[in-house]
Amino acid sequence: MRQPRDRAGTSLASVNVGKERLTLAYSAWGAGRPVLLLHGMGSWRRIWAPFDVKGYRFYALDLPGFGESGMMRRRQDLADYSAAVAGFYEAVGPSRPPLLVGHSFGAMVAVHAARAHLPAAALLLVAPAGLMNPRGALQPTPFVAVNRLLIWVTGMEWFGRQMARALGLDPNTLDHEARRALQTGWRRAREMARMGRFYEYPGMRDDLLHTGVPHRILAGTRDTLFPASSLAGVLAGLDVDWLEGFGHIPMLQDPGLFERAFRRTLTAVYPPDPGDAPA
Repeated sequence: MRQPRDRAGTSLASVNVGKERLTLAYSAWGAGRPVLLLHGMGSWRRIWAPFDVKGYRFYALDLPGFGESGMMRRRQDLADYSAAVAGFYEAVGPSRPPLLVGHSFGAMVAVHAARAHLPAAALLLVAPAGLMNPRGALQPTPFVAVNRLLIWVTGMEWFGRQMARALGLDPNTLDHEARRALQTGWRRAREMARMGRFYEYPGMRDDLLHTGVPHRILAGTRDTLFPASSLAGVLAGLDVDWLEGFGHIPMLQDPGLFERAFRRTLTAVYPPDPGDAPA
C-alpha cells in the first residue's frame, strides 16, 4: 500500500538540554488537541505519515542525534532524550498537555518524559521497547567509527531488504518513499553509533502506571523484536490493542490499515475537543 506523501515541511526549534543548546527538527500539521509523535531507534520523524484527523495538532520530532536534529557532545542517556522532548514542547507547543505517542524506543522516551519532565494528557505506545529486551536486535561494537561504517553499509539495498523482512515488512510492496524513509532514518542515526548498548528502562511499567493518565498500547502479533508470545505476559494488566498480522513497523507495513487503527485508538483515549470530530 502506498505511503502517503509528506505534507508537512521541516521546522527547527532551539532547546536547552542540561548545559547544552540543541537544534531539533520537527514537522507540524493540523489544528486542535496537541499530539507529539516520537520515532524509534534508527529512525526519524518521517516514519510518521501525516495523519489527517480533524481536531488534532500533530508534532513529529527528530530526537537528538537522529534525523535532522543536533546531538549532545557526550553520549546521551534516556533522561537526556526526555528532557529534550520536554524542552521542545515547551518551546513550540501550546500551554495544554499533549498526548505523547512513541514507537519502539520512542515509547520509552514518551513514558520517561511523562513521568519526569512533561505533563501528558495521555500516552499511546506503538510496538513499545523497554518493557522487555528486544529479540535478535543488532548490537553495536565498542568502536564508534566501526559502528558508523556498519550503519552505512547495512543501509544499502540488499541489507535493507533483509532488515525490512526481519521487521515484518515486505520490501517488494514498499513504495519508493517508504524505502527512502527507512534508509534515510537509519543512516542518520548518529547517536546509535555511540550509544554502546541498547537503552534499558527497568522501571518503565511502573512509571507508565504512575503517570496517572490514560494509556493505550498498540502491539503487532508478528513483531519479531518483541514476540507476542513473550510480550503478552509483560503487558498483562495494561490497556492493549493487538494488531493482527502486524510486525514492528506497522505504520509502513500497511499505512492505511494502521492509520484506521491509530485513529480509533486516538479518539478513544484522547477525544477531540467538543465541536470537532475525526474526519
